[in-house]
Amino acid sequence: MKVSLLDPCRDPEPPGWEEFRQAEGLSAIWAYDVIAASSEDSWARPLLALCHDDGRVVGMVGAVYIGLRRPHSSRAPRPRREPIVLDVRLPGHSNGPTWHFGADVPAETRRSLLARFERAAARLLGWGLAGVLYRMVDVPQLSLVARRGAITRDSPGSTFLRLTWPTTEGWISSLSKNRRKTLRRQITAIAQAGDLEVREGSKRDDLDPAEMAELNRVHTARLAARFDPRPPLPPAYFGSLLPRDDVSVISYHSAQRLLAFGIVYEHPTAPVSGPWAALRPEEGGRKDLYFDVHARIVRRAIDAGGQRVLFGRGRVEIKTSLGFEYVPLKLVAVPRWAMG
Repeated sequence: MKVSLLDPCRDPEPPGWEEFRQAEGLSAIWAYDVIAASSEDSWARPLLALCHDDGRVVGMVGAVYIGLRRPHSSRAPRPRREPIVLDVRLPGHSNGPTWHFGADVPAETRRSLLARFERAAARLLGWGLAGVLYRMVDVPQLSLVARRGAITRDSPGSTFLRLTWPTTEGWISSLSKNRRKTLRRQITAIAQAGDLEVREGSKRDDLDPAEMAELNRVHTARLAARFDPRPPLPPAYFGSLLPRDDVSVISYHSAQRLLAFGIVYEHPTAPVSGPWAALRPEEGGRKDLYFDVHARIVRRAIDAGGQRVLFGRGRVEIKTSLGFEYVPLKLVAVPRWAMG
């Protein structure tokens, strides 16, 4: 088996990438052009790996690399010229590790392919590569990257909701008395707000990618963590998503002003709740939009025959009160000497 490294901002999409993505049921987060757009003018540069066996694609790895001297500079980090860390994550993804292998690839082979990815990245990025961070590693896959010399720590976990009801009301009725009473009131208040317009659907041509990017930047900056730096998603990223039929946007407007939006990466059985951004009430936004958008995502998934919805990390206490299940995740930091 072989591993090829790719820079989607420079290299053309390789044969087999899109076919493998669709065959494996991976969402638009994994689309080659979407990954490229996510890194436009960003201080986190993409580095992808395509794993193939005799010409057949068997796996993919998604990562970015970040310069340590100026981690928030818009200038791209310079391999072989400055300290760099390889961060195994994909922009817009927060539900688990950003590698995927075909079901017929055994665990030992997966471990070997990830090691080859590390060695290839070390050769490309040069002396300055300090190590690799594997984020959002679920416990069943921890053995693929944990090793002697690596540091393993708890990471904020992810959440998902099993869809076992034929209607949204069935889900709401399953919640605690206080939560279902409050949620019904919140949904009703949004629906009856005469000066609020809610739009939802795919292939949206009524939204401005630059406006979405700025709202997302402000929202994300409030949640930024020192040891979990995330670059703002650029307008190009939203511009790449809006025309797609496998991406839906739920947006809230008042007097033509965008107050909030939520992105859904559609999937036949397991849609993914993506970036959410909203103005605070003191900024002109509205209360309870966060709860309303979750209710709409659940309704859409139930109506489409989905089996579960992936809701990512963050606000775990609120999400568990909505019946979401918690998935523990780990962070594995591998120093350069222990790579490969």
